[in-house]
Amino acid sequence: MSDIPPLFHSVEHDGPFESCLTCKESFDEISAPYTVTKVYKGPECVFEYAMCLSCRQKMIDEMSSESRDTLESHFQSNKNLRERENRFGDSEHHTDYLRDCAHCLKPLNEIKDYSIACMAFGSDMVYGPFPMMVCSECEEAIQEKLSKKTREEFDRFVSENFEGPPAESIDPPKRLPLLV
Repeated sequence: MSDIPPLFHSVEHDGPFESCLTCKESFDEISAPYTVTKVYKGPECVFEYAMCLSCRQKMIDEMSSESRDTLESHFQSNKNLRERENRFGDSEHHTDYLRDCAHCLKPLNEIKDYSIACMAFGSDMVYGPFPMMVCSECEEAIQEKLSKKTREEFDRFVSENFEGPPAESIDPPKRLPLLV
């Protein structure tokens, strides 16, 4: 573990995320891991949130069983994802993990739009499969396989939790980043 780098801090609040978007619990008080997700359109962060693992699991549970099966199958069959921990060994430098798409290995310098995510505990970033970067092309390809129910659930999540430009900047079929 190492300190959460500024790349994973909130642009909106100009510092580390302090609480879960959904349940509002403080990350200092819940003593549990959480994820930080940020979406970039070119160089600009257009969408960001942090969510405790309990709320993240509730979101996953709200997906259709068809979509959960699709995602599980995709993640299990993707050799690049399965080999991430071996590929980076004991590296605790986030740039090693973010230099290419976790799904297709396309280099970041060849990608315009993408999402990044990390797992954290308190003020520390946890390494393993996270942190990761996924290019928009890979996200879109996966999202096209999701059920209508799941896509509608993602749309509801965005409309309930974000107003103005962030919600409007993620056009269907892109919707919510799959780094949930």
